[in-house]
Amino acid sequence: MKKIVFLLLLAATMTANAQYRHGCCYRGGYGLGWVAPAVVGGVIGYELARPNQTVIVQQPVPLPPPPESYVYPPPANFHYVTAYDPTCNCYKSVLVPN
Repeated sequence: MKKIVFLLLLAATMTANAQYRHGCCYRGGYGLGWVAPAVVGGVIGYELARPNQTVIVQQPVPLPPPPESYVYPPPANFHYVTAYDPTCNCYKSVLVPN
């Protein structure tokens, strides 16, 4: 859509009369006939360049602990603990000293 609007504006500016006024038809003035087109062009350019994407941030949902499965008996002076590991977003059984 932005490309189509840009091409239409480009085509409209190409068809403008860019010749200097000679002799009889020049009325004089301050030479500020470019201000209004520059303001309008600036507003249009700003609106086209502005990102209008909606950003949705969702928090990760932690997984529930896994169902109990067969675990080998721990060695002497150790016990198992199920701990959440944020690097894989999962629960792991780890050996912890008593």
